[in-house]
Amino acid sequence: MLSHPSRIAIVEMLRDGKLVARNIHGKLGVELANLSHYLAKLRSRQILANGKDGNQVFYFIRNPVLVEVPGVMRRYFQTNLAEEIQMLEEVDCEASSR
Repeated sequence: MLSHPSRIAIVEMLRDGKLVARNIHGKLGVELANLSHYLAKLRSRQILANGKDGNQVFYFIRNPVLVEVPGVMRRYFQTNLAEEIQMLEEVDCEASSR
């Protein structure tokens, strides 16, 4: 569920607390229909929950542990990327020395 950049961005936006859909839309810069789809998917997977404040719908992360997931994923991929770059540099060095 957190493999799409826009869904990851939504979770990261909500890390500090609840936001109304209008604010998420303004920060994310995607079509309203797409935002609605992303929010519905995140709610259906129990990542987000929503509530109403007057006529505005707000969203928040259902379980605070999920706030950590994007950062953990980012560190994981950065580590793997660094290892891949090092391996490619070694292969390039070996090819150059031939």
